[in-house]
Amino acid sequence: MEENKREISAESAPSENPVSGPEEEKERQIVPGQGINTDKFDVSEPWLNGRRVDDSVKGLEITYTLRGGEVREALKYFQKKTLYRKNAVFTVILAVVAVFYAQTIFTNPDYTMGYIMLVLALAVIWFLWFMPARHIKAAAEAADLNGEEPYRLEICPQGLLMPQENGRYLVGFDRPAVRAAELPDLYLIIASREKLFALPKRCIPPADQEKLEQMLRDALGPRYEKAENRQ
Repeated sequence: MEENKREISAESAPSENPVSGPEEEKERQIVPGQGINTDKFDVSEPWLNGRRVDDSVKGLEITYTLRGGEVREALKYFQKKTLYRKNAVFTVILAVVAVFYAQTIFTNPDYTMGYIMLVLALAVIWFLWFMPARHIKAAAEAADLNGEEPYRLEICPQGLLMPQENGRYLVGFDRPAVRAAELPDLYLIIASREKLFALPKRCIPPADQEKLEQMLRDALGPRYEKAENRQ
């Protein structure tokens, strides 16, 4: 009886080295070696969730360089789509607060807190618009300093194929945050709120441009936008 119990316990006990699923199925946080940061990250580079794939997954390879003007255009488009409306709302609210305290100071010049709140409201408005503009300027200057360093991005119908030290990872188009836009001189792929990829048309042959456009339209649907005018 004791032997039977021991056998049953051994069978039901979890293995010390459980068998994990195939590596290709696991998602990991990867740090792309390219792309444009949408904000300044002092501590670490922004990461993306990617799933490791083998060499059988092929895509359209694009080798490109980035100039300062192209980085500026890409970030302006991104900020217009993500920051401008929010900043405009906060600006209106803070402007109302500033006007209120300005009127209070006018009627009571000795109201010290009014001066502090007025200056604080105006300072926040200034930062709301200055910091994004400063980031655009710094990113554009950094691109010019790199001297058009070449990058390579591979795009397949399922998403972006990102090279890493231990293999290639797929950043899928099925994520709701992923969007794309065609500007007059650029293709933009917004992979997250922290990272976007700008592909200049000057670096892509016309035949590959058609393939890329069709691929993005099919994969993203309404999340693909064609902007006729410069942003």
